[in-house]
Amino acid sequence: MSLHFSHREFDARQRNVVDAMRDCKFDGLLLFRQESMYYLTGYDTMGYSQFQCLFMG
Repeated sequence: MSLHFSHREFDARQRNVVDAMRDCKFDGLLLFRQESMYYLTGYDTMGYSQFQCLFMG
């Protein structure tokens, strides 16, 4: 799968979420919105017709 943004941008997005989780003292984050999953992974799915989620922890 090709990313729609650079690997540097991908790493920065992941790192920003992990840093925010650490600041809030969250052990994990469960995402349900397709837009949020796309922002973090670049993976475009059929999320509007099939349930999916993403766990970061």
